[in-house]
Amino acid sequence: MTRDISLHQRTNKIEISSKDSDLILLQSILPSRRKWKKLSQKERSHPNKFNDSIEKNQQRIWKSYVDEKYWVTKKGKTPEDWYVNLLEFCKKIRGIVENVETNSFSLAKPEIYPLLKSVEKNKFIYRPITKYSLEDKIITSAFARYLTIKFDNIFLDCSFAFRSRKKGKIPNHHDSILKILNYRKRHKKLWVAECDIQKFFDTVQHVHLEGIFRKRVAQLKSEGHYFSSKAIRLFNLFLDSYSFNKDVLPKNYDPTFFKKRGVPPGEFGWVSNELKTNFGINYTDVFKIGVPQGNAVSCFISNLILNEVDKDVLDIDKDLLYVRYCDDMVLAHTDKLVCKNRLEVYKKGIHSNFLLYHPHKQFKDYKKNPKAFWSKKIKSKEPYFWSNPNEGVLNVPWLSFVGYQINYKGKIRVRKSSIQKEIKKQRNETQRVLHALGMDKNRSLKNINKFSRKSKQQIIYSHQQRLMSMSVGRVELYNYQNNINQGLCWINGFRVLKNNKIVSKQLKLLDKKREQQISYLKRELRYLKKKKLKQDKIPKHRRNIYYGKPFSYYQFISKD
Repeated sequence: MTRDISLHQRTNKIEISSKDSDLILLQSILPSRRKWKKLSQKERSHPNKFNDSIEKNQQRIWKSYVDEKYWVTKKGKTPEDWYVNLLEFCKKIRGIVENVETNSFSLAKPEIYPLLKSVEKNKFIYRPITKYSLEDKIITSAFARYLTIKFDNIFLDCSFAFRSRKKGKIPNHHDSILKILNYRKRHKKLWVAECDIQKFFDTVQHVHLEGIFRKRVAQLKSEGHYFSSKAIRLFNLFLDSYSFNKDVLPKNYDPTFFKKRGVPPGEFGWVSNELKTNFGINYTDVFKIGVPQGNAVSCFISNLILNEVDKDVLDIDKDLLYVRYCDDMVLAHTDKLVCKNRLEVYKKGIHSNFLLYHPHKQFKDYKKNPKAFWSKKIKSKEPYFWSNPNEGVLNVPWLSFVGYQINYKGKIRVRKSSIQKEIKKQRNETQRVLHALGMDKNRSLKNINKFSRKSKQQIIYSHQQRLMSMSVGRVELYNYQNNINQGLCWINGFRVLKNNKIVSKQLKLLDKKREQQISYLKRELRYLKKKKLKQDKIPKHRRNIYYGKPFSYYQFISKD
């Protein structure tokens, strides 16, 4: 979008960096964008299909491949270079996996990218995000899918993250919220406990993990399921490719690392003292620990390890509510002692798997100090009575899980931090447009008429479409009431929201802030004199539309 509206050198970067080996490879094995096959009218207008650009692009590339294959194999056409390269690339990937037990293949160590997590005492704390090469990423993604399908029957229904498709549907975080709501309807008086694992992906012990993996593979085989020996080899290769204490921690002592990644100097958070206190071993020197964040196999590993804990928690009282999403969990019961006991079982299970959890906090008077309950530093909570705080000092009105917050009456709202993040994203998009048009350090657009490709109206229109797509997806006036899957957008992450005063206020605030960003951009572009080009005119069906309710956050609250 920014390259489309700007002539500035900041955005006019068409050439691919010689260092971007993955993108160079992709260009050699896929057709150029101008040669992608177009979607048919039926595909474009289908209400529940291809509602985001990623899915549309995937389908267009797939159609291009199928078309080329037809002309080459059926009509004798000389194949395009990209088609030949693609077949060779796929053959290479299959050959690696088919012979992985006998060849010398190994996963190359991934690149480490720092993602800002927090700022503590003026120090930037990052989490390590990994990036494998394109070949390794394809292999590990397909491998993760194999593992997820094979192990899914072993995993319990209390786990909702990274599961396999069942009856045409993959469990997600919305389902975990519905389970909590249904439990709440059956039980009016509940004690609730919350627990969050501390640095799960960075502290998984490899030797312990390998033992669990072998044990569960043996279980699958004893139950008559086939499990490929190639998968066992790939699992070991995956663990060999990365460890936090060997590949990430040393970068805390490299003053040039963060500068090369284009971020302020800081450090990757570490829990050396906590590990030594709890397990008496200096993990920095002895064991290989940690699995790469940002890889699908690591997501599977979270279920593999914590499934052991799930079984212990649910072993006795089947009427207990226990819901886990990756390394976050909530449990509830009508009896405080049962809730407390199950929490202790969970904590013991975490410890027995050589993992850490955030210290638990007990709250004695929510009404007197509600800010303490919502503090970002407190991630684990001792059992509290989920009820009206006016009726008792131990009562807490809200339960928080996977971005949602549910009160004791069963009403849902969005977590405050999620609202703030969305408002920040709106602001960042506006600033990105202004930066592309040459805004300087003094926030001046002196040369906007020199750097702009488009007219004021066209830039505002593009920005407006961008913000709406981010918020509610690619909806139109003719289909906004059809309950379509909006694709990659904010509202699709909160589909369980129901209409109530609290959430209405939240979503109306997001609508208000979005309109403020559009108005702000209009003011900043007031001196832009660029004339409209005929080929860039706004489509007729898009002109003079009032982008109100059909395109608002508020519109997509469930009215049921």
